[in-house]
Amino acid sequence: LSVSPQVRCYHRRRGGREAVFGVQFHTGTLRGPRLRLRRDELDLAWQDQRFPPDATVEFIFSSGPERVEG
Repeated sequence: LSVSPQVRCYHRRRGGREAVFGVQFHTGTLRGPRLRLRRDELDLAWQDQRFPPDATVEFIFSSGPERVEG
């Protein structure tokens, strides 16, 4: 089953939260349990100077609650 999840990451602050980045991807395009995205592939972060130019976000997927090494 392939789906297109949307992931949003927030910075929690006193009195609220601020969106840091968002991304949407199709699970049918995944090749293995890891997905690494560069800053320029992340909504909001691509133009946020707080992120270094070489920043990445890595998602690690598993079929259960076990920890994945790395």
